[in-house]
Amino acid sequence: MQNLCSILLHSRLRSTLLAGLILFTLSILTTPDCALAADSQIMALAEKSLLLDGQVVGDKIVVVGERGHILISEDHGFSWQQQQIPTRATLTSVYFIDPANGWAAGHAGIILRTRDGGQRWQEVYANEEDGRPILDIWFRGPNHGYAVGAYGLIMATKDAGETWDPLDFNPATLKVDDASMDDSREEEPEAEAWGIDFHLNQIAATESGRVYIAAEAGNLYRSDDGCRSWVSLPSPYEGSFYGTLPLKQASLLAFGLRGHLFRSEDAGIKWTSIDSGTQATLNDGIRLRDGRIALAGLAGTLLISSDDGHSFELFAQTDRAGIARILQADDNALILIGEHGVKRLNLPGTTKEARQ
Repeated sequence: MQNLCSILLHSRLRSTLLAGLILFTLSILTTPDCALAADSQIMALAEKSLLLDGQVVGDKIVVVGERGHILISEDHGFSWQQQQIPTRATLTSVYFIDPANGWAAGHAGIILRTRDGGQRWQEVYANEEDGRPILDIWFRGPNHGYAVGAYGLIMATKDAGETWDPLDFNPATLKVDDASMDDSREEEPEAEAWGIDFHLNQIAATESGRVYIAAEAGNLYRSDDGCRSWVSLPSPYEGSFYGTLPLKQASLLAFGLRGHLFRSEDAGIKWTSIDSGTQATLNDGIRLRDGRIALAGLAGTLLISSDDGHSFELFAQTDRAGIARILQADDNALILIGEHGVKRLNLPGTTKEARQ
């Protein structure tokens, strides 16, 4: 029980959403295995439950979260339809490679697949004995995908998710001149030493195919060869990273605990600290269609940059509900996913006039 609670306290918003999420997780620990395997329950207010990830898929938005909830909106997030799912395990991640084919993953190592845009889902993998939750899932093509998670969990599929195999994750140390390191390396006093079992929180790719993993205890990893090999990047601080946001060319943002935010112009070798204006944990980031950048996190934190991520303005949400994922709907409204469930937000200069 202690190990799983530690995971929840140290993995993106999925883990840090205060007492409500922790209590929910403790209930999972006392729930019979058959309940996790049972079909999800259709709930009237599922769109207001704890939701953890989402993706804009063609003309739909798909979000996932606690109790096996998967919801779909076909009207830019104004209304949501919950889908019947063959599990009640918490789902932490969803990824579609095209409008038809997608995967969702989460606790008990569960991975689901859909071939019809999210209307029907089939369990393709689960490992309750291992006990490590999957925290993020990503595909680099129709057949090749990767799932990362707690205590160094990383798995791969070569057959569109029908089978999954664990990978040895032994990144090489990237050798750089000491003079190339940023002198502003920061110390995070509450960071835990996890040995080689760092939680792998997020996997993200650039348009050129370079891939990054954000992890615990100041660990950042990069692959330049399609995830066949990895290097450990020099880190600007020793606290947890919950995500990276690749920008143009070799530029990159990395973010995590207590509002820590860093920028690299050379694919993660040298880093510059950016003042986020907040001490709230940052969980996710996207580039908006108008070129601005949005970051989101705990306590209703929403940061917007109009200068390609060199500086940010804080738009604190009055409900102070933690945000796990931020999307942009087809009508340009922001879709905030997290402790409040899912809601729309119109930022000045970001969206067309829309219904509220």
